[in-house]
Amino acid sequence: MAEDGYLRIEEAQGRSLKVHDHAKRHSNLTMINMGLSKQVPNKDSAARDHLANERTFLAWLRTGLSLAGAGFGVIKFLPGVSSNLILGFFLIGVGICVLAFGALRYFDVMAALENGVFAIDTGGVLLVCGATAALVFLALIIGIVHILRHR
Repeated sequence: MAEDGYLRIEEAQGRSLKVHDHAKRHSNLTMINMGLSKQVPNKDSAARDHLANERTFLAWLRTGLSLAGAGFGVIKFLPGVSSNLILGFFLIGVGICVLAFGALRYFDVMAALENGVFAIDTGGVLLVCGATAALVFLALIIGIVHILRHR
C-alpha cells in the first residue's frame, strides 16, 4: 500500500487481472460442464479456424436479422397494401431461413474441423443467393405495379 492508504496502480491492476482470470476460468469450466462449450487441442491452426467459423456464423446472423428487420419495417411503415405485406413476410421468412442455415453451417464446419476435413458448401450459398434474387425481383415488381397504379 502507498503511504496515503490507496493501492498503487500496478497493485490494483494485478488484483483486477487475478479476479478476471479466476472468473474467466470458472465461466469456461461451467460452460464445459453444462455441455455448452468444449475444449479442443490447439494443433496447427485449430483455434484460428474455429474462430473464423464463429465470425462467419456471426455474419450469417447479422444478415438474417437484417432481412427479418427489413421485413418488419416494410410491414410496419408501409401498411395497407397487400403486396407490401407479402414482401414483408417474405423478407422475414428468408431472414429466418438464413439464420437457420448459418447455425447449421456453423455446426457442420465445427464437426468437419474436429475431424480434420472440410466440406465446401455450394448448395446453401446458391439457396441464399436465389432467395435474395427472388426478394429483389419481388420488390421490383411491387415497385413497378405501384408506379403504374399511381400514374
